[in-house]
Amino acid sequence: MSVNEKLIIGSGKVRRLDIRGKICPMTFIYTKLILEEMNEGELLEVLVDYPPAVENIPYSCKRQDLAEILEIKEIDAKKKFWQLKLKKV
Repeated sequence: MSVNEKLIIGSGKVRRLDIRGKICPMTFIYTKLILEEMNEGELLEVLVDYPPAVENIPYSCKRQDLAEILEIKEIDAKKKFWQLKLKKV
């Protein structure tokens, strides 16, 4: 797992969580731990390569009222690689 923080001019702080290689339920646990450290309105990009995580992370974030799902984007269909954009609530 790696977490990168970067500043985006005009958008505030964006964190990137790369959890490729991790499987559920750990994908959500890592995501939740980062979200709990964040302030309301901050953005988190989560990179996953485990297909069930694409559904489980958004479902669990919504159910636990942790984040709003802004976008789910398939980066590479052959390698099964997705990017989820979340906004801390």
